[in-house]
Amino acid sequence: RRVLRAMQISKPILLEGSPGVGKTSLISALAAASGHNLVRINLSEQTDISDLMGSDLPMPENNDNDLNGIGGGSFKWCDGALLKAIKNGDWVLLDELNLASQSVLEGLNSCLDHRASVYIPELGQTFDCPQSFRIFAAQNPIAQGGGRKG
Repeated sequence: RRVLRAMQISKPILLEGSPGVGKTSLISALAAASGHNLVRINLSEQTDISDLMGSDLPMPENNDNDLNGIGGGSFKWCDGALLKAIKNGDWVLLDELNLASQSVLEGLNSCLDHRASVYIPELGQTFDCPQSFRIFAAQNPIAQGGGRKG
C-alpha cells in the first residue's frame, strides 16, 4: 500500500529491505499490471555514468578496400540504458543503488530532482523525462551488506 500511495506523486521511490523480500518483484508486478515496460539496471561500484546515459563508441567504416579492418573508422553515439528508458517513457528500477559511486549518484541528480531532465554534453541536448517515466530504486539496509565499498 505504501508504494501505491507514494506513486500518487511524481517522485522517485526508494525501497529498502533485506535481500530476497521482493523489492524487485513488487515493482515488476506493478509495471506489468499498469502496462509499463520496466528497465532494471543493476548498479555496482564499477557502474559509470556513461553506462547509464551513453557514450561515443567506435564504429568500423564500411570500406571494401580495407580488408585488414584497421582503417579510419568513426565514432557514433550509443544511448545508455537510462537514456533509452527516458526516451521511451519506461519505468526504471535502479537496483543496489547504495553500491553506486558518488559520481553516478551526482549524474542521476537532474532526473531525480525538480528538473526531471538530463543534459548530455556530448550531444548538446537536454532530454526531459516524460510523464510516463518513473524511477524506482532498491537497496539493502546498511546492516545487511548495503553499505558502499569505498
